[in-house]
Amino acid sequence: MDNHDLLSDVFTTLRLRSELYFRADLAGPFAVEVPAERRLVRFHFLRRGTCWVRAETGGAVAQLGEGELVILPNGGAHVLSDTAERAPLPLPAVLAAAPPGDDGVLRYGAGGGRAELLCGFCQFDEEIDHPVLANLPSLMVLRPQDLGHQPWTRATLRLLDLESELAGAGMQGILTRLLEILFIQAMRQSGEPGQPQASEYASQYMAALADPQLSKALLAIHRDCAKAWTLAALARTAGMSRARFADKFAKMVGQTAIGYLTRWRLLKARRLLAESALSTAEIAERCGYASLPAFSRRYKAAFGIGPGAFRRSARGR
Repeated sequence: MDNHDLLSDVFTTLRLRSELYFRADLAGPFAVEVPAERRLVRFHFLRRGTCWVRAETGGAVAQLGEGELVILPNGGAHVLSDTAERAPLPLPAVLAAAPPGDDGVLRYGAGGGRAELLCGFCQFDEEIDHPVLANLPSLMVLRPQDLGHQPWTRATLRLLDLESELAGAGMQGILTRLLEILFIQAMRQSGEPGQPQASEYASQYMAALADPQLSKALLAIHRDCAKAWTLAALARTAGMSRARFADKFAKMVGQTAIGYLTRWRLLKARRLLAESALSTAEIAERCGYASLPAFSRRYKAAFGIGPGAFRRSARGR
């Protein structure tokens, strides 16, 4: 497992999956307020025209050009508009006045100017609290002209536009996968040193993955979370003194090394309970717990539900 495989491990455990809201064709003067909704990662891809995006929390504002994607990671309320300061109309009122047609397109407004958008979201297991999702900005923008060092991300944006234009069989399945890819690509590049996005959208966790010392400890935890790791053993793996390692890990990852290990064990157990046929006792052992009662107590304390009850509810869904 290398650093990128570790990131794959994290996103698999988050059980990330995407959906489309609709395609939107907004004309003339418009301002639509999209309400806050859980911890969804929202996307708006501008296919044609121009559009302003304003996050209600923090007031971050960006103007989108054609082929650009805005990511709103924390499910916060935001406004889509033709000018930066126009008073918005709530999305439910817009949908009531102009529900999407049979083709899935929301057509709203009249007059000069137009913004054609593809609107969707990624969702994940909301009970999972992982530092890869912590401290993200309220608004992130991927612009093709800024991605000279990331041709694969630029190509994904282009494919998103082409596929939405084609509107052929399987379009929704393809578009949702592309949105997931773009989110992971955005997170991956946020920790790359020397890149424009690294300073603008700094991710502490991604920076820790890029750190030559901390990454060794993180990889060790992910490779073998069942091992009886101690702080001293993780520090030796990272090639650092115990005190220096503990301080640097806590500052960059946002939690202590042993706290991260404990949380990762529980997250891995949660995924295995939902997706595998292993017994609860086998899962407890694989995740570093010496006894099933100890695992059950720790799991219920973390998630408010016992592992057996969670497994039954996950399979029911």
